[in-house]
Amino acid sequence: MARLLVTGASGLLGANVVLEATSRHRVMAVYHRHPLREDGWQALRADLGRPQEVARLFAEWKPEWVIHCAAEADVDRCERDPERAFQLNRDMARWVAEASRAAGARLVHISTDAVFCGDGDGYREQDEPQPINLYGRSKLAGERAVAQAYPQALIVRTNFYGWGPGIKRSLAEWFLGKLRAGERCGGVVDVHVNLMLATDLASILLRMLERGLQGLYHVAGADCVSKFEFGQRIAEAFGLDGSLIEPISVADLDLAAPRPKHLCLRTERVERALGLAMPGLDEGLRKMRQQEGNGYAREIRALLQGAQVRSEAD
Repeated sequence: MARLLVTGASGLLGANVVLEATSRHRVMAVYHRHPLREDGWQALRADLGRPQEVARLFAEWKPEWVIHCAAEADVDRCERDPERAFQLNRDMARWVAEASRAAGARLVHISTDAVFCGDGDGYREQDEPQPINLYGRSKLAGERAVAQAYPQALIVRTNFYGWGPGIKRSLAEWFLGKLRAGERCGGVVDVHVNLMLATDLASILLRMLERGLQGLYHVAGADCVSKFEFGQRIAEAFGLDGSLIEPISVADLDLAAPRPKHLCLRTERVERALGLAMPGLDEGLRKMRQQEGNGYAREIRALLQGAQVRSEAD
């Protein structure tokens, strides 16, 4: 049983990591603005955008493992506020890496497929990043800051979906909300990604920590699909009317930041390291529907009390 510190624990991935890890590890769930209840884990408010807060947290809790999920993930907000983007995606990542190294803790730093320009056909770890928006540039700067501060850290590029605690709906939850309400909605046909269910990603991250992996890995789902097809597959998995989803172009959306169009990641390196294949989209969506039926979705939504849900479709 490891002492595991999870940053960004009120976000989609962080919350799933907390629930996945609690039965096997002693978990400290760190949040900033949205308080978490405690149920088998400890919860603590901390502003990790201040280096002294990072140092204090690590000195007091002395983690053995760290999964750093906290970030500014609002792509358009990053475009409008570059200073904030680099503070939270580069500087905070460096401070967490420095503190992890000083504590002798194994670190997983969560990065993104958006470090690439989107003109490729399946990106490998050795491919040169060329981000086209502030979000991607700030996250790439974060990767480099972590690698410099803590060369033994594990850096994971990924993209994910699933049930979250409710501050911001994932794309999957947004599609489900629209389809269940019988509302027409748009599905982008010219942006392709290989998404992974957040619980599957959480399990893989813990396995990577157990194996002591270091360096850069791509961890993503087996299927590369457009966001339109993603919506169609959700409709099929949940028995809903996929004809409500209308094909649109990303150019039809009023977005502050440009979007890369083909961000699918190659995952052979992590598959070799762990001896397993990445799960496919249909498998993940079946599991997501099962999670709704067995109460997992309700459990993760109950992590936060009084949350006002914000929806994002892009």
